[in-house]
Amino acid sequence: MTLSAPPTPSFAGLTLGSHFQPIYSLPHRRTVGMEALLRASRDDKPLNPIDAYQGLDSLEQRHQLDLAVCQHHIRGFNTFPHENRWLFLNMDAASLEQPAHAEALASSIIQAGLPPASVVLEVPEHALESQERLIDCVKLLRQAGFLIAIDDFGVNHSNLDRVCMLEPDLVKFDRNLLRSAANQSRTRNLLPRLVHLMHEIGALVVEEGIETEKDVLIALESGCDLVQGYYISRPHEQPENDSVITPRIDARWDELMVRELLKRKLTRRQLELARQSFVQTAIALMQGTPFLHAATPMLNMPDVIRCFLLDSAGRQIGQNLNSLQPPAPEDPKLAPLTDTTGAIWSRRAYFQHAIDQPGVLYMSDPYLSMTDTRNCVTLSMAIEIDEAMHVLCADVLVARN
Repeated sequence: MTLSAPPTPSFAGLTLGSHFQPIYSLPHRRTVGMEALLRASRDDKPLNPIDAYQGLDSLEQRHQLDLAVCQHHIRGFNTFPHENRWLFLNMDAASLEQPAHAEALASSIIQAGLPPASVVLEVPEHALESQERLIDCVKLLRQAGFLIAIDDFGVNHSNLDRVCMLEPDLVKFDRNLLRSAANQSRTRNLLPRLVHLMHEIGALVVEEGIETEKDVLIALESGCDLVQGYYISRPHEQPENDSVITPRIDARWDELMVRELLKRKLTRRQLELARQSFVQTAIALMQGTPFLHAATPMLNMPDVIRCFLLDSAGRQIGQNLNSLQPPAPEDPKLAPLTDTTGAIWSRRAYFQHAIDQPGVLYMSDPYLSMTDTRNCVTLSMAIEIDEAMHVLCADVLVARN
């Protein structure tokens, strides 16, 4: 049952209002949080939240405004069902400048009726720069039981050291990162790696700025955990519920699954043909056929870039044998990397897996080739040639998204 809206408060001539925007979990298929957004005005004229704070004279006033805003947000949050949902609150740096301010903030939130475990305090990533006191105050709030989110990650000079130091529960990727991924394939390929990096740190990832169907697909592909934006739901005093939101997301999920299935079928067929040719090459080598002739089945495959042999220590024997297909244009800027004769690849997973399990065909994860900076996977297998252990390798092209 929806309760009546809280009375409209004021502070230093400002009229305070609250809108809420759902933060939606892609795996759970439901809203798991609400971000409270300040809607301030003066003399009936709307004010940007930044301007509302900057119009105050002192840090103490900004801190007091923060307390008033948080209390109003919580009263609004309590007017609609929110069981098992977080409330995301944006923090002004003034509330994190002194331990006394942080303690007052914590007490104010608890007195307003929310336990710390239900509240995510958002700290702008750039605010952490060279502010050890702020970081210490954030740690105090975490110790009090609040969740901590770093906001606006990916803006300007984001610093992984600061992120690691703060040990956030969540990291919110700035909307400009998503815009870049929508327009540039390199950023789109990088996004899943950034998500994985945040997971390694121990933080869940929220991708903001989801505004189009394409944005939803990019978010799904990236492996992020939570999404937020106008396509999910616009901010409102009484935001949309999941009966409206979930069908929109499910349609995009189905589209992605169909696309991925078609891509996997194509890739599976290509890789199976490459595996068959690889095994033919390995057998021919073990039977004493010279490498150039033994590798012909592999080098005739359309997606095979090159074959090469390593000794038992991971050192390359001779030069690469390149594809017999029409060659891709060579980039003269990469000429210093072309000759890999004598290179040591012992730290590569494809060598280590092969040498640990002789006779077993291994396929690496996609990676950037150091020879020509193309995306590839490497097939590898440890075999005996003239009673000595070798590792046969073949790089197979992987198309970028």
